[in-house]
Amino acid sequence: MIDQSKFETLYKKCGGVFKTTVLMQKRMRELNRGARKLVDDNAKNPIEVVMREIHAGKIELIPDNEENRDIIRAEVERMTRSQPAQVEVQELTSEDELERRILSALSKDD
Repeated sequence: MIDQSKFETLYKKCGGVFKTTVLMQKRMRELNRGARKLVDDNAKNPIEVVMREIHAGKIELIPDNEENRDIIRAEVERMTRSQPAQVEVQELTSEDELERRILSALSKDD
């Protein structure tokens, strides 16, 4: 069982219960789809893995706006620079398609 005080710490770090919950759900979905862990951890419970990633400052919830989309695109390009096939993000890409492409690029990084 996870100690409630750990959640309280995360709530303060993320800016509230709602933002923490959203971030945890999104990251657990990524992990369930095969994304690699961002912390060295032997934990099997994805909730604990995500909590440790947040605590370590490896993930954060960013607002969905055009400026942040550009940052995400640049990060995907940086991570896939050594890969022969670059991921191209078109101007009108659905959120699900963009997420799928990001996860695909991240899985090639291993």
